[in-house]
Amino acid sequence: MTNVIEHLKRKKRLRMFKTAFILPGIVIMTLVQSFIHFPVQTSVVEKSLGFVGKAPSIIADDYSIYMTYALGDSILYCFSADKGNVFSAPETVSVLPNLSLGGGRGPQIVSARGQLIIAAADTKGNIYTFIKKKNAINWEKGGRINDVAGVAKEAFVSLASNNTGEVYAVWLDLRADKKNKIVGASSRDAGRTWSKNKIIYRSPGGTVCECCKPSVAMKNQLVVVMFRNWLMGNRDMYIIQSGDGGVNFGNALKLGDDSWKLNACPMDGGGLVLNNDNSINTVWRRQDNIYASDAVNEEEMLCVGKQCAIAGNKDNRFIAFVNNGKIYCRKPGGITDEIGSGSYPQLAALGTATAVCAWEYLGKVYYALLTK
Repeated sequence: MTNVIEHLKRKKRLRMFKTAFILPGIVIMTLVQSFIHFPVQTSVVEKSLGFVGKAPSIIADDYSIYMTYALGDSILYCFSADKGNVFSAPETVSVLPNLSLGGGRGPQIVSARGQLIIAAADTKGNIYTFIKKKNAINWEKGGRINDVAGVAKEAFVSLASNNTGEVYAVWLDLRADKKNKIVGASSRDAGRTWSKNKIIYRSPGGTVCECCKPSVAMKNQLVVVMFRNWLMGNRDMYIIQSGDGGVNFGNALKLGDDSWKLNACPMDGGGLVLNNDNSINTVWRRQDNIYASDAVNEEEMLCVGKQCAIAGNKDNRFIAFVNNGKIYCRKPGGITDEIGSGSYPQLAALGTATAVCAWEYLGKVYYALLTK
């Protein structure tokens, strides 16, 4: 397991950033001593799938992209087998009455042992799953993830899987005391059945941030969860890890050097990836800025923005974010592409040098392919 204890012991970093602003074609961060320039390209062409819907979630492998999204109470699915050049016609996975959407909510997709798993929460506080083999025609209903009814009222759920077919789900949960906590469950049969739920983290302040979606990443038996806490009025990001597939978790560790005192809902949970060497990379928002952290070293301020996501491995990281209603993606090497208008971008690595970004805008689903 990655050792992140020293992260808590380091000295506070000198705050250098004073102001941030955007000029045409370039994002500039004003520093006390120097300037950081992020060249912005606009050569990437956004692609409308022509599908009416919202809240896309995507995964990818070397050649194929799998996407789920929502239209009203309908959970829809489409895929591309040629690296995003052409997508299949959308198909209905299921109709889930009172499907919860907005603010990062919506159906989530993951793949395990050749099987696709979609999880979605309704406004009554239940999380349902739908499964099928990648080459199958029909979707089946899997097990309900939450083992206590009606406890996932905020409807924020995330999924991750490993290469042996295990899946792990995390969500905000109100069980026992009607206060949001981080709860998880595992599936060892690619989403068909789910384990007894485990309370991963209960905030000593009473509740974790009730309006930010938690993230989860999984590799072999290592499970890493990132969430926004709410302690002493501060809504800061934390990570917590398990080395045995989610059976036991260690202590929660705060990310970042400073805190964000906020009596409001940022609706911004950030993003998380696990690298091949089990190291961690995270992106998240504090105030109006986006930061990156490997959970061991000091934070790095990237840019002004919100609603960030991350995909890739180690030095091949793609980071998407929103600034002033525009979607941007920072590619390996630091070049930033402006790729369209919208909100809540989702990223997936497509091989080692390409990523696909999907988002919603004015009731339609868009995507873009990005090459480093």
